[in-house]
Amino acid sequence: MNLLQLCPRLPPAIDGMGDYAFMLANGLRQHDIYTHFMTFKQGNEAVGDFPIRDLPTDSPQAFVDDIPSEIQAVLLHYSDYPYDPQFGAPFWLVKALEALQRQRSIPLLIVFHEFPSFYLWKKTFYRFPWQQQVAWKLATLADRAVTNNAVTKTLLSKRLQQLILNLPVFSNIGELNNPTPLAQRRKRLVVFGTAGRRARIYQRSQPMLINSCQLLGIEEICDVGPSLALDQSAIGGISLVQKGEQSAAAISQLLADSLAGIVYSTDNGRLAKSGVFATYCAHGLVPIVTQEQSPVMDGLQAHTHFLFGGLQAQALSMERLQAIALDAHQWYNQHNQTNTVKAFASELTQLITSKLLID
Repeated sequence: MNLLQLCPRLPPAIDGMGDYAFMLANGLRQHDIYTHFMTFKQGNEAVGDFPIRDLPTDSPQAFVDDIPSEIQAVLLHYSDYPYDPQFGAPFWLVKALEALQRQRSIPLLIVFHEFPSFYLWKKTFYRFPWQQQVAWKLATLADRAVTNNAVTKTLLSKRLQQLILNLPVFSNIGELNNPTPLAQRRKRLVVFGTAGRRARIYQRSQPMLINSCQLLGIEEICDVGPSLALDQSAIGGISLVQKGEQSAAAISQLLADSLAGIVYSTDNGRLAKSGVFATYCAHGLVPIVTQEQSPVMDGLQAHTHFLFGGLQAQALSMERLQAIALDAHQWYNQHNQTNTVKAFASELTQLITSKLLID
């Protein structure tokens, strides 16, 4: 099967959605599904050994004409702003996919990495109706929709008359089949992720960070990601090491020898879409989140799969911490990279078969 994946950016660009698409393409090849990419121009003709084409935005017909004749299915990785940085409402993409459906009988699968949400406090809240209009239109065009959290699946299920596949994200930093027991690791806590979310941990959740370190007996805080230029060598008396940007292999090695990792969360109902949370689970750490109030979904349970940074009043035993790390790792393994690829391969095969039967 020949598959066209639409994605704004691919490696080596730093982009979680691009990493996801690239890793998915590698896995699908084991199921005889071969990927062609269509992306915004980023200066390379191929990613790995996958053919890559420029994503036409000037006209719907240019988009349709540039899709190779051998393509049997299209997979769109969707988040609003990457396709329209100014407004986050890419109407051009809707028109292009509508033209494709009119002219060619190619099934469309859309992965909603993000779905527009209304935030009154954001300066861009007035754009929300446009963003929702585009997202809902794309959802209705899709032969199959895929989400990465139960909140989005529930939202789509209210209006779409189709099955919706929910697959929490897998780690793009690697996975461990048999993580080293926590007792054999360094008493290190990792702060990993985008610059913005890491900065919020230090600015808004530092008491939680310090409390977590004290209760877990942490001896070192390790900051990993784009530099924040933090002007300090310790937090709450605990050594702070600023690693900066690292390769995926280096980050994986660091995580494999760390006790815990903290993630900035504003909505635990969407923890399943957090690549950082997935990475902690995949490496057998104790995940710690900064949000207490919001409900948890996707099979996750507080105090079972993660800890809340400001809730514990006394230290937990190593046995209890190990149980949390193990439960988090087992939860992750249900949708690890291998199982996610299998799910996509099955969905794509079914879509192709259904189209052939209809035609």
